[in-house]
Amino acid sequence: MTIERILANSSAGPLLGGLSWRPPAGGKHTMRRLHEARNLTTDATHYALLSTHQTVVYGLFQPRASEESIRLAKGAQAAAHCFATQVGAEAPNGALLLTVPADGLRKDERVYVVVLEDGVPVVDSLTTEMEARNALGSEDRPIWSDTPSLYPNCQPVDFEWLARGASKASRMAPIPLNPWPLLMVLVLVGAGFTTWFSVREARRAEAAREQARLVAENDPVPKYLAALAARSKDMVFDRQAWLGAVDEMFDRPAMVPGWRMKSTECNALSLRCETVWARTGGTYDELKAAVPNETLGLQGVEAGAVPALDVAHTSTPWRIDRLPLGTAGEHLPTFTEAIRTAGSLFQVWRTADLSIEIKAPRLWPRVETVPPQFEHPKALMSGVITLSDVPGPFVLEALRTAPDWISWESVRADIGEGDVVSRLKFKATGVYYVSLR
Repeated sequence: MTIERILANSSAGPLLGGLSWRPPAGGKHTMRRLHEARNLTTDATHYALLSTHQTVVYGLFQPRASEESIRLAKGAQAAAHCFATQVGAEAPNGALLLTVPADGLRKDERVYVVVLEDGVPVVDSLTTEMEARNALGSEDRPIWSDTPSLYPNCQPVDFEWLARGASKASRMAPIPLNPWPLLMVLVLVGAGFTTWFSVREARRAEAAREQARLVAENDPVPKYLAALAARSKDMVFDRQAWLGAVDEMFDRPAMVPGWRMKSTECNALSLRCETVWARTGGTYDELKAAVPNETLGLQGVEAGAVPALDVAHTSTPWRIDRLPLGTAGEHLPTFTEAIRTAGSLFQVWRTADLSIEIKAPRLWPRVETVPPQFEHPKALMSGVITLSDVPGPFVLEALRTAPDWISWESVRADIGEGDVVSRLKFKATGVYYVSLR
């Protein structure tokens, strides 16, 4: 068995990732630093020392529970140390992302990510692609990676390039045992009070670590931001495509031999356009002949009832692209700001006898482990907006002039009895997006 955090074997030795990088509290003597490295954590077994012009940090290797019986390969190199040596001077805030393929220990492909601040590692982790992107933060960083398709402006590198930064300082060394504290412990073992005090403090420390772990697991911020990043790429439907689809509705025949159109609707969520027909003496065969490119359906069959012979519906597949909302970094208005800026337009619609219904917004996107009352500067909300009783000649203007933060999801045309032009009414349903604050 080997250690999962061994990223690759190289000419310089095995490359090890996932270290904890910590600065020493003080002291310049070599032995003092070695003993201090041991005191930083009771779990660490090996370390690498990274020295820059500004600071000194230790990279500590802490075996996991499943790794306690496995010895770290001799000559293992701290991968983050190698990266800092390669680019730390020229790019003190650089980042490295390398693909680690699946093998016997890793069922799935992983990403090794290192993030530097002032030339020293602050992130050194083997994780997923999404968590690796989140680790980069919002700061503009120079990136070295083996996946230029995901990071177009990166410097193309691989693990062999990383290994060229190896040196004696990057080689993992065992943390030596400081004999004096051990002697002191042996002396104090006989003191009952000291033993009781040590046990009590150990239990408190364990409880504090457990509490910190639970807090990290229940933190909703990273879960929400990950969901927001995933969903924000396809928030709205292409409005120009909508205008084209509605324009085609006007070209459809309202009457065919033996049948009269009652309604026609295109729905971006179901990816279908469907028309309901009322029979005026015709047959199913005549309807299929009149609209040969559409699929005939019988009204009422879905509910298990006897089909309505005087009503039928036809449908056809339809697809519309999803797009991001606005440009990158654009800040959406709050709900109050949105109503204030678009209120005059909505009032014009009301004056023209259009019915507009706006439902209160809720947190978007909804994540199961994130409470509805969650607040964050980047949080968004969404709500439903419905525009009804829209006269035929006005529907394209209404859809086109609606604010950009509205995404139309369905448009339906209803045709009443009598003159088609005067009886044609449209209904548009969509979703609007606003900032929480």
